[in-house]
Amino acid sequence: MTAIADPRPSINSSVYDLSPGATSTDVRELLEVKLMHLEAMLVMTWGVGGEAFRKQSAAVQDGFMWSCHAIVEECRELANLTGLLVDDRQ
Repeated sequence: MTAIADPRPSINSSVYDLSPGATSTDVRELLEVKLMHLEAMLVMTWGVGGEAFRKQSAAVQDGFMWSCHAIVEECRELANLTGLLVDDRQ
């Protein structure tokens, strides 16, 4: 399968700049919120919710899944940021 460049914008590393007072706890809490958002969205893709999802146009389904992917990328970036923060439990 040939990879095709995706014309949609993706998250970049400048989205989450750390404020001087940010702690690893702050980043973990934001990561937890993002994961809750993703979970809520994905619930709509299976079971009863999935029936309505599958009735949507291909463009709507594609946009929805792209949104889920964007949240995954945000979570990945947030997880990487936790390694950049000094552990505030010291």
